[in-house]
Amino acid sequence: MKLALRGDELSFLDKALLFGEHLACLARPDSVTRVKMKRFFPRPASRAFTLIELLVVIAIISILASLLLPALTQAKSSARQARCMSNLRQMGFAFQLYVQDYEFYPLIGSVVSVTKPTGSKWYDDIRPYTTQTWTNDLFSCPSYKGGVADGRVDRTVIYGSIGSYGYNCGSADTNDILQFGLAGKFVGPGELVQIPTPENAVKVPSDMIIAADSFSTLSQKRRVLLVGLELLSRRLYSTLDSGQGPSPNSREASTRHRKKMNILIGDAHVEAVDYRKALLDLNPNVVKRWHTDNDPHLEFFQ
Repeated sequence: MKLALRGDELSFLDKALLFGEHLACLARPDSVTRVKMKRFFPRPASRAFTLIELLVVIAIISILASLLLPALTQAKSSARQARCMSNLRQMGFAFQLYVQDYEFYPLIGSVVSVTKPTGSKWYDDIRPYTTQTWTNDLFSCPSYKGGVADGRVDRTVIYGSIGSYGYNCGSADTNDILQFGLAGKFVGPGELVQIPTPENAVKVPSDMIIAADSFSTLSQKRRVLLVGLELLSRRLYSTLDSGQGPSPNSREASTRHRKKMNILIGDAHVEAVDYRKALLDLNPNVVKRWHTDNDPHLEFFQ
């Protein structure tokens, strides 16, 4: 369209026509229109974070992490404890099957003999029902931080094992002889004869400790615990006590399951009990669970 000029000025009609043509150009999606649109509506420039804004974001993230971390830690600890209780429950079923087959409880250790050419430990005797050995997952508590050693057996000596769990050997009397446990008959401090505990010796199986996390009471008077030994006892014989305080890893008793001790009972159920109650409380109802005759025998602890 050509525009008529009059005295170097545009008439009102010409201006109106020119404005209409300009609007039509803006409506067409051609390159000229896009160039003009960019000129009329420029893109805003991007702005970086300031140092203060960045520090505020970091502070918020740190606060959220501090709030979430205890909950995550507790959930992880609960999962490990549940795994440990599952291990003990499976052991409980294995003990029940063993006792049904043989009518007595396994010895803590059997010396070399014709029937057992390499000897055996209690966890070897229940192995046909678990298919697991001492160093396998079933006998490994995920929260246990101590060492693991599979004690060997020869013709006259049974070497102690170290690990996550212990087998109830009862309590040492005033002569330092372990009594009323499941692990066999003792005739002296650490002296075991090959006489197993018969099934009918356990008066109340539903109130009898079979196995548990490997914590034992080394000194009732000084409240010292021994951790990691397969000899599970409410009162260990005094020759194991150096008299110099707790073992280096005894702090584990309070941290292993958030001050809980997982305990396997004779009817194959598992309880989580405060470790101080299980190992240091002289309440008769607590202590009697360690003994086959369901009697606390508090005279041992005088």
